[in-house]
Amino acid sequence: QQRVFIGDMQRFNTVEITPNTNAGDVVALIANQGSLDDTAVWMLFELANDFGMERPIRSYELLSNVTASWNKDKLLNAFVVKRTYLAPFLSRSNIPTSSPTNRGYIEYESKKGKWSKRWMELREHSLWLSKRDTGKDETFLCSLSNFDAYYITRKRKSPKPFVFAIKSTDNISLFENVSDYVHILSCNQKDGERWMEAILVARSYVLFQERHVLFAKPGESTSISNNLSRSQTRKQSISTRPSQPLVSVSAPFSASATAVTFEPGSLLAKHRGDVMS
Repeated sequence: QQRVFIGDMQRFNTVEITPNTNAGDVVALIANQGSLDDTAVWMLFELANDFGMERPIRSYELLSNVTASWNKDKLLNAFVVKRTYLAPFLSRSNIPTSSPTNRGYIEYESKKGKWSKRWMELREHSLWLSKRDTGKDETFLCSLSNFDAYYITRKRKSPKPFVFAIKSTDNISLFENVSDYVHILSCNQKDGERWMEAILVARSYVLFQERHVLFAKPGESTSISNNLSRSQTRKQSISTRPSQPLVSVSAPFSASATAVTFEPGSLLAKHRGDVMS
């Protein structure tokens, strides 16, 4: 059994979680118990309190996969159901037919308290960093096969007002260096929200392509393994990146472009509605 907090840490419901329980099951169960305001849109969040961050858990994600990354000795992390406008964007019905891209300048925390201005690109389901927008010195940051976007919840000094993180969804024991496990980034509010949405949706696309078992209907067989090969984040020369994109992508942005590209007609291509009453 697992405590699932509602809104904040002041109240919770106890839920039976099996290896096949997903986030949508938990939200539906708590809603049926009458614990949620049915005029709002809710999602289950992972509270990674050991790192001071949180992220929305997609309705089809298995909670057993989420807890497998937790440090069982600290007992700091938790699940909480929260109101969020992200629920329709991250639903399985709105997974795009190609992965979104984004690019722009951000502040990257290379060491604790040390920030450096970097050009970052989201493409080919991965994140890349370079000192300039020419990309000549580009290095590979991480793949969204086993990394996801997190909101920072613990106050920290940063050069820009919006701080977010890219953290591995694997257990930290698989990493030799903690600095490879989580990456802290900072930018202005508008750009930060755009980065979060783009990375979250790109991760949804990767999950759909690589983990078909999450989307299989009950009783439906699948030959796709639920376990991805784990590849740690690593620095990599531009010369070693794939010679061709993993999927067909749109033409490159101009160097000054910062807008994220989404599938035409998708919810993210429209103006966000105010679903948080």
